[in-house]
Amino acid sequence: MLIEEIHFTNSAGRRLSGKLYGSGTGSDTAVIFSHGLFSNKDGYKITRLAPDLAAAGASVLAFDFSYAAGSGGDISDLSVLQEVDDLAAAVGFAKTRGVSNIHLMGSSMGAAVTLLYAARNDKSVRSLILIATPVDLRTLMISGAGINDISSLPENGLTSIDGIPIRNAFFREIERIDMTAAVSAIRVPVLAFHGGRDSVVEPRNAELLEELLVPFVKTVIIDDGDHNLTRDIDLSLMKETIQEWLTGDDAGGGV
Repeated sequence: MLIEEIHFTNSAGRRLSGKLYGSGTGSDTAVIFSHGLFSNKDGYKITRLAPDLAAAGASVLAFDFSYAAGSGGDISDLSVLQEVDDLAAAVGFAKTRGVSNIHLMGSSMGAAVTLLYAARNDKSVRSLILIATPVDLRTLMISGAGINDISSLPENGLTSIDGIPIRNAFFREIERIDMTAAVSAIRVPVLAFHGGRDSVVEPRNAELLEELLVPFVKTVIIDDGDHNLTRDIDLSLMKETIQEWLTGDDAGGGV
C-alpha cells in the first residue's frame, strides 16, 4: 500500500493538508474521509481503517479541515460551512487524480459535514458512510455548550466546548443550518454506524437519520459501542462492513 502526503487549496485559498492511501492500481474510486470536531486526518479510526479499505480497491483520502493544525488553522475559527467548502475542495482534488466514483465518509461532526455536502447532489458521489452522525446538530453544539440564548452571546466573543474556546460566530452559524432539509435532500445510499452507548451523539440521531432519508439506508448499531468506536472489535466490524458495502451493489456500484 502507498501513502502519499498531499496538499490542495480551498476556495478561500487556504492550503489544506491530506494523505492519500492507495494500492497503486490507479483506481477510479475513492473514499474521502471527514474527521470529527477535535480530531484530524491522522486520527486513530481512519489510520486503522484506511489501509484495509485501500486494499479493497478504493483509494482513501483523509484531510485536515482548514481550522486544524495540519492545515495551519486555529480551532477557535471553527465553521461547519467552511468545512463543507473544504470537503468540496477535497472532492475537486480527487477528481484531478482521475477519480469519478466517490464515497464520502465522515465521523461525528465530519458526518454532519458529509451530509451537508451530499445535499448538493454531486453526481460523482455514489454513497455515504457515516459514523456517529449528529443529525440534531443544534442540540449537540448549542444546548450542549449550555447556551440558552444565541442573541445574548457577544458578537466577537468566545464560548468553550469541552474547555476549548470557539468563536461565537460558530454557534450563530449552527442555528442557521437546517440539517433536516439537508438529510431530506440526499439521493444516494447511506451506510450508518452508531454506538448504542454513545453519550456524546445520542443514538436517537441514528433513528432521525433513518426517518429523514429517502434512499436506501443500512444502519449498524454497535450495542455496547461508545462515541469513538475505536475498540478493535468496533474497527473490525466497520472495516468488514465497509468493504462489503464498497464491493457490493447497495453502494451504487462496487469498486
